[in-house]
Amino acid sequence: MKRLYGASLKTELYRGKPEMRDSKIAARAAIDFRDELFGRNWPDDTGIGQFAALPASEDVRDYAARARAAGILLGMWCAPRRAFVYPEFQFDPVGKLRPDVAELLAILPNDDDRGGWRRTFWLYSPHAYLDGQSPAEVFGSDPARVLDAARDEFAGDHDAHW
Repeated sequence: MKRLYGASLKTELYRGKPEMRDSKIAARAAIDFRDELFGRNWPDDTGIGQFAALPASEDVRDYAARARAAGILLGMWCAPRRAFVYPEFQFDPVGKLRPDVAELLAILPNDDDRGGWRRTFWLYSPHAYLDGQSPAEVFGSDPARVLDAARDEFAGDHDAHW
C-alpha cells in the first residue's frame, strides 16, 4: 500500500472532491483575513473608553457592552486578546464615534454574529459598488455611499433585479 505524506496526502484525499478542496481553501482564506484584521491593533474597551471621556464612575466594559447591544458600536471578538476590539472606521480622527455608524449597523445583518465577524468581513472586503474599495475605506469620507451599498446588498428587494 502506498504511503502518502503532506501535500500528496491532501491531493489524494481531495481528488474528485472539489467542494472539499474549495471549502478548505475558503476556510484558510477566511482565517488569513481574520489574522490580518487582528494585526491592525484596533482599540479594545479601554481604548474606546479613553475616546469617550467617560466619568470615572462608569465602567468601560459596561459602556462598550451597552453600545454594542444598542447597535451604535461594532465590536469584533478577538480571542487572542480575550476582548472585543473596535474597527477604526467607526471613529473620526480625534476618536469620537461617527454618527452614521448606528445607521450602518442597523442595515447590516447581525443574525448569528455576536462576535461581529460577518459584519467586519463585509466592511473590510472590496466592494464593486465602491469601485473595489472596502466600505471601511470609504466610510470616513463618504458614509452615504457605504450606506447605499449596504442597503442595496442587505435591505433591498432581492427580486427587483430580475
